[in-house]
Amino acid sequence: MKEIYLLRHGQTAFNVEKRVQGKGVNSSLDEVGTAQGRAFFEYYRNHGFDLIITSSLNRTKETVKHFIEELNIPQQAFEELDEISWGIYEGQPASEEMHREHKNVITHWSHGNYDARISEGESALEMQSRLHKFLSHLITLPQKRLLICTHGGTLAFLMTIFQELPLSRMPEFKHRNTGLCKFHFDGTQFHLELRDDLSHLE
Repeated sequence: MKEIYLLRHGQTAFNVEKRVQGKGVNSSLDEVGTAQGRAFFEYYRNHGFDLIITSSLNRTKETVKHFIEELNIPQQAFEELDEISWGIYEGQPASEEMHREHKNVITHWSHGNYDARISEGESALEMQSRLHKFLSHLITLPQKRLLICTHGGTLAFLMTIFQELPLSRMPEFKHRNTGLCKFHFDGTQFHLELRDDLSHLE
């Protein structure tokens, strides 16, 4: 059996400014995000993680760096875990047009039109495809207790994939910065045990 811990990265200045990050924006943690990452480490430092997995982007690596630098836990990084691409709106401040386009795409996904996308961005089907590629690797790993740090949008997709739910359910899953979800994998199915937990920040 595997224990899979899914962690959203800590806060970035883009989060505070309501700017779109996405796959193409390689932002770093701000002061609050750095403190969140440290708090998570102190809370879970003796938890016995035997592998740390991140996306290829700085904000995930920075969130869990203490496990790697101070405890020497092995790390792997996967582009498949990067945030979904929001195309032309990445790096841009929030605007009425952006909110309208984002809402329109999410509505399409909620109704099963998974090919919908922001201009130059990824569709739900493309996001699902790259995450299935990661999942195929994940289930073959010998390690039993894994910490995976990724992104809010990616987490929403993983929640549907792990629970074998339709992609139309993806918008239901919201995760705060360093919100933690836990699954156990029995060799066949993933079973949810914890969702968007922030006990480490209390």
